[in-house]
Amino acid sequence: MQITNCHTHTFTHDHVPDHFAPYLVGLLLQVRWIRRALLFIMRHLDLERHGKFTRYAHILQVSYDCGSQEGVFKLVRSYFPRDTRFVVLPMDMELMNAGKVKESIGLQHAQLGELRDKYPELVIPFAAADARHDDVVENTKRLIEENGFRGIKLYPPIGYHPNDAALRPLYDYAVEHGIPVMTHCSRPASVQYRGEPTEQMRIDPETGGRLSLGREELLTLYTDPDAYVPILDARPTLTICLAHFGGAGDWEGFLDDPWDAGSAAGKQSWLAKIMDMIKSGKYENLYTDISYTVFANEEYVYLLKVLLSDEKVRRRVLFGSDFYVVENAELEERRRAVRMRAVLGEDLFQTIAHDNPRSYLGEA
Repeated sequence: MQITNCHTHTFTHDHVPDHFAPYLVGLLLQVRWIRRALLFIMRHLDLERHGKFTRYAHILQVSYDCGSQEGVFKLVRSYFPRDTRFVVLPMDMELMNAGKVKESIGLQHAQLGELRDKYPELVIPFAAADARHDDVVENTKRLIEENGFRGIKLYPPIGYHPNDAALRPLYDYAVEHGIPVMTHCSRPASVQYRGEPTEQMRIDPETGGRLSLGREELLTLYTDPDAYVPILDARPTLTICLAHFGGAGDWEGFLDDPWDAGSAAGKQSWLAKIMDMIKSGKYENLYTDISYTVFANEEYVYLLKVLLSDEKVRRRVLFGSDFYVVENAELEERRRAVRMRAVLGEDLFQTIAHDNPRSYLGEA
């Protein structure tokens, strides 16, 4: 069985805005021994244990230590069997209002293309698409048609609604050509737009009305599974993965507060929303992945096994880890992946790590 990890990242500190971490921390992280000392201290003093500050520092440490996208790729590759394939998802953070990036998304894409050329059997590159770039449609098509990229990556909480009019031609293109889409779908997003929302961001793409919400509420609205219902209703055959299966917080909420369709919207588990969308049968190419979420708490692998008992859900779940955004220690990803395979058993693991990825990528 050849595993396909459907959700990984290889971006480096050169692709991260210079104000992503507090300014002084960003400067200190550039010194290797200080960087390691700071991370050690933050891991042991962080009151949340795995709070945002610790996760940001860990991301930056890996990106500095590995030095290049190939260096990051070699690290994640070492966690899995040698023939494992990896869907690599670039991150376009240029417009998140957190400062300047040293290397543009164009250069990040070019480097990812070079990585794919060096490991053509193992690296499956997706193209990052941000609705706010004027050339988003043309550039994404070019990456797919001329540079061999295999899919489209969206990250709405960075500052755009997934149903933005600028993205609709891309959805139509994806349907016509069988191109898979991967989009972030968990709350709170680890990477978010940092500034005050603009008036353009506040326009509801469906109604044209103004969304009078705070920044975090607005970005959560962009990320909610419900935001994809109009997109899918208009294109029911669109191949799209709502990544993270709703997120760790919503898995915890699902366990604490059983799904009730009559519950107030704010209390509805995103895990259950995604399951309902899949089980409805309306969207034949709707997928989700377990990246980050199942790695966040070892208990969740048992819930995953129960969820996979439903045949419709089982055929729409993809294996992914979210390396290296996943917050655990360096070797924890490998250990948890092995434990997950042991708990699920070979048949279930093959379904989510081999069969479903091939269907999602249009290979089956």
